[in-house]
Amino acid sequence: MRIIQVNSHFHGGGVDTQTLELCTGLLAQGHEVMLALNPGGRWESRARALPGLRIEIIDGGKLHWGLRLRRLAEQFQAQVLHAHHGRDYWTTGVAGKLAANKPQVVLTRHLMTPLSSTSARYLLWLGHVTAVSKAVQANLTRELKGDQRRLHLVYSGVDVQHFRPDAALRNQGRALHGWDETQLVFAVVGGAGLPDGKGQREFVEAGARLIREYPDARLMIVGEGGLIPVLEQRIAELGLQQSILCVGFTQDVERIAAMIDVLVHPAVGTEALGLVIWEAMAAAKPVIASRLGGIPETFIDPDHGRLVQPRSVDELYAAMKLFAEDPEMRRRAGTAAREFLITNEYTREGQARRFAALYQEIQPG
Repeated sequence: MRIIQVNSHFHGGGVDTQTLELCTGLLAQGHEVMLALNPGGRWESRARALPGLRIEIIDGGKLHWGLRLRRLAEQFQAQVLHAHHGRDYWTTGVAGKLAANKPQVVLTRHLMTPLSSTSARYLLWLGHVTAVSKAVQANLTRELKGDQRRLHLVYSGVDVQHFRPDAALRNQGRALHGWDETQLVFAVVGGAGLPDGKGQREFVEAGARLIREYPDARLMIVGEGGLIPVLEQRIAELGLQQSILCVGFTQDVERIAAMIDVLVHPAVGTEALGLVIWEAMAAAKPVIASRLGGIPETFIDPDHGRLVQPRSVDELYAAMKLFAEDPEMRRRAGTAAREFLITNEYTREGQARRFAALYQEIQPG
């Protein structure tokens, strides 16, 4: 098939990771794939490194995007236009409606936040809508007007060859901070926007309690945003600058996954799925995460980790302590977590197969 993936905000977030993984998986299946991007996207270089992927840069407002997508659809003879960000739904949908070759439109919802009233009314008219989790699907079922048969659940996936247990990468990552195997490393990976980020405040408070009992424990906060200076001030007040590190944004998430012992995802707002959870699980790491949105769909408590109440420092601390004091539990949970991903095909290949099947299903005739 000939497929155009659309992403006008390609700056390295979870949605962009899923877009890139989908392109890679579809190319491996033999499909022809084009990726339409905004200029200057942080991950453009990653996209250009993919053999066989056609890149189209579109610079301009929504009208220009819509007209250009329509032209690209016709020139490429695309059978599918697939958009991933809410800002691209209308330009992609209208381009599909206007293109002479009438490609099918797929709009993926990666968020739990409510749709606008206009989008809720017309998205199922614009195209087929996919949800990344049952939690998102339930929201959309309540919100969307129109033919609910055009709403589909399609899980994402991660590259389990890229994210894997890797002793060399683990040692390399730890050496950057002067750590060895005596340090027990917990990490939060995600945006740290104000006011709450991904629950990094609670992570710091729970971690500070843990460090009093386990002085060799280390916390990593991986990500960027306005909350970081607030966290750094709190860490300084606690006198834990040597134990709790804010390391900023990194494209090298596989190194983080390899070097840590436990991934913590204490989301406090809304969470559609939490792809970083699967990245850590692919590296055979147990997970502590909030019982929120689509997160409970990503792993089984207690087999692969622990679910905690959002904003509960007490529950977060208790879960972190549980894994701190039992290395065999960490090993068992991490091994089972990776097996769970592979068995359920929450992988790059699995995601590509699921979407390719949907693309075929919605073709006319």
